[in-house]
Amino acid sequence: MTKPILVFGRSGQVARELEGLGVASGRAMVFAGRETLDLADFGAIEGLIASVDPHAIINAAAYTAVDRAEQEADAAFALNRDAPAAMAVACASRGLPFVHFSTDYVFDGVLDRPYVETDATGPTGVYGASKLAGEQAVAAA
Repeated sequence: MTKPILVFGRSGQVARELEGLGVASGRAMVFAGRETLDLADFGAIEGLIASVDPHAIINAAAYTAVDRAEQEADAAFALNRDAPAAMAVACASRGLPFVHFSTDYVFDGVLDRPYVETDATGPTGVYGASKLAGEQAVAAA
């Protein structure tokens, strides 16, 4: 039996698209949304990964309220930095592939061309800063 792909996030745009792709391809996928998992509980993240025993993990969960993040920085950093860091560490310790999504908000928006991954970052708000911190935490795992 093929091991499933574990997807953190369930109701967002990326997770819904992934679910459609999983159904279309016949690939087994397990989705964990905020209704069933507290992403601030790293023990719960670890426990879910252990119980599912996935082939790979995709993180489609995020704090996405860009404007509200200015007043809820702790929540934004918990979901956009700390939770992905815990997932990445768990994947690294198991040798699992890990896919994490970021945002163009990690850039300052001043270039007159589309940004590429190698451009210097410069987030201008809490949301972008939290997503950049998540990128850095995942890369360090």
